[in-house]
Amino acid sequence: MGNFTFTATGDSIITRRVSQRKDPAFLEMLQLIRSVDAAFTNLELMTPQAPFVPSSEYGGMHLSAPPFVLDELQWCGFNLYHIAHNHATDYMYQGLVDTIDQLRLRNMVYAGGGRNLGEARSPGYLETAAGRVALIGAASSYVTGALAAESRTDVGGRPGISPLRYATEFVLDAERMAALADIDKALGTAAVTARNRVFGIRPEEQPDAYHFLGRQFVEGKEPAVRTKPKQRDLEEIAHWIAEARRQADFVVASLHCHEGQNTDGNSAEPADFIIETAHRWIDAGADAFIGHGPHMLRGIEIYKGKPIFYSLGNFMFMFETVQRFPSEMYEAQKLPPTATPTDVADAWSQHENGTAKGFHADTAFWQSVLPICKFEGGKLAALELHPITLGLARPRTERGEPTLAGSEEGTAILDRLAQLSAPFGTRLTVEKAGNRVMGRVTL
Repeated sequence: MGNFTFTATGDSIITRRVSQRKDPAFLEMLQLIRSVDAAFTNLELMTPQAPFVPSSEYGGMHLSAPPFVLDELQWCGFNLYHIAHNHATDYMYQGLVDTIDQLRLRNMVYAGGGRNLGEARSPGYLETAAGRVALIGAASSYVTGALAAESRTDVGGRPGISPLRYATEFVLDAERMAALADIDKALGTAAVTARNRVFGIRPEEQPDAYHFLGRQFVEGKEPAVRTKPKQRDLEEIAHWIAEARRQADFVVASLHCHEGQNTDGNSAEPADFIIETAHRWIDAGADAFIGHGPHMLRGIEIYKGKPIFYSLGNFMFMFETVQRFPSEMYEAQKLPPTATPTDVADAWSQHENGTAKGFHADTAFWQSVLPICKFEGGKLAALELHPITLGLARPRTERGEPTLAGSEEGTAILDRLAQLSAPFGTRLTVEKAGNRVMGRVTL
């Protein structure tokens, strides 16, 4: 493989058309996306068809849009799409299958979901003038019913996503462990656990673990939370990455992973199992690892000469203009039957006194970078970082649409990313790029 260029974004929650936009900061950003050989985005919503049957278990908010949003993403220049995430079955299995059908109708290359586990695990392939690209997708953040299942000779498979399951163990010192056991006994839950074991109802146990209310505790010197990927999933996906390495010139591995340190779901520090996973998948043959999920930037690592983006945050964040929500969404926000989708969006974004809350209360959810990766002879030769803003201060009809950031905001974004990347040994420099700024990773 000769010269090859690649870019990636985090979550695309797109519910409006953007192809009518003419502002220079938006068009300059599109020029960057369209200039590369392969451009990746995480499609974090589904395009279900009528009758729109919602799932009772959903990823925080039922996210859907008409199929035209797929045309808009193609128009932007994307040609690799990830569909494994916590919203994949917001509209049941059929909503996922409907979305896959719409992707196939447009010849869009996708990965991470399928009509059974084999489809969900397997790569999508993109043919470019610079070489063949493979995409492998999976999610560690998902609702329970979203997991794809393999077919058997006597029972069919199940549509869903490719999962990367992980185990969490809580470390407590001896004194706290004794107190936990005392509480377990006093509540009567220890006896329930013992009866469940008799009937074979038990979690995956390790010999030195104590199980309390569905959590696994182990004794140690200092309290801590530790996570490990489940080896079966880790290695099954690594197997498919190795297969993709044999079939393609460039391999992208992607994981939807909200999980942060100490079970925090939207934070800047990735959980330990994500780091282990990224390293394993690059060892298996991936040329780049793309993380997304927490809706904010996480650090960048260069591992064995390959880029790891632990999270690229949001690219499009138009959750305020979702056109329809099921009844559960209104009930969750304590809204009356006469309420509208806009009432749901308001309840999500502001307190009763009008002050911002949730995603609207932190600019970190509305800032990211667009990386431009340049490979020469299969090796990463340059990595540019172009800061983008999603316009938190703009009106709802424009908010969540990305543009290149101005110099002041762009510098602040790159400075924060440099701090997040420093623990991974990654150094960033900030350069002037016309009337804007650009980050460059030291290789």
